[in-house]
Amino acid sequence: MAIKSNTLFHFTPKKEYLFDILESGFWPRYCLEDIQWLVSKEIQHELTYSDGNILSDLIKNIIKGNISSLAYPMVCFCDIPLAQITSHTDFYGKFGIGMSKDWGIKNGLNPIFYISDESMIPDAIRKSIFDFLMIFIPKLIITKNMTMPAPVKLLQFIKPLKGIMKNKMGQMVEKNFDEECEWRYIPNPKNQLFSDFLPKLIFKDNKELENAHNATKWDASLTFEPNDIRYIFVPEDKDIPNVIQQIHIIFENKGYTNDEIYLLSSKVISLDTIMKDI
Repeated sequence: MAIKSNTLFHFTPKKEYLFDILESGFWPRYCLEDIQWLVSKEIQHELTYSDGNILSDLIKNIIKGNISSLAYPMVCFCDIPLAQITSHTDFYGKFGIGMSKDWGIKNGLNPIFYISDESMIPDAIRKSIFDFLMIFIPKLIITKNMTMPAPVKLLQFIKPLKGIMKNKMGQMVEKNFDEECEWRYIPNPKNQLFSDFLPKLIFKDNKELENAHNATKWDASLTFEPNDIRYIFVPEDKDIPNVIQQIHIIFENKGYTNDEIYLLSSKVISLDTIMKDI
């Protein structure tokens, strides 16, 4: 059995979310990422040490207040064999879509870089990021420009091997992140219509978050053609007719031919059927 797939999978808990993807593309939403792994004991000491410089102390206090998590706009996919898909759907939901990996590469998706806390890599990242933040934060305070410089932008594609995250029921649970073989789409805010990241305080503000999400929806949704789709997943066979009906409505309105729509409809499959065959 192949350890990877030629398909990138994205799952969601509701069919309405699946229909929205088929209608408008993948909508990048801000997700809160745990970045506490950045804080080594040495950096914790550095953040608590005052050198008597008011600006330096202010910067350190800002870092301390935001170092636990940041929110990035993203769409996440997994690169795992179809036979292992149930562990993923149990966590994220049983409606989903499988896109060709060629489509993902063409659109700038990239695999996540997983780091082990005991390796030398986290320390190297911590040092470079911390040094850069001491320069970057004063500019952020003055300009209020939430655009990440290149060194910090790498954080958007780095995750620890393990951590805590919210499941589809809204519960915080422990998870082995590397088992997902995650690929990410993170849009580049070329027109400055949305931010590279949101501090936790802004992410928790419902109005601010809604405004940020509206900006990413209209400026950065990730689109595709029907032939980029390899699978459309539903939980059970009984869900197939409704999804096919919706496919016809959506893609007829987009101007696709009957042949293209029937071919796309043939890619709808239930997870129940898949599980019986593996």
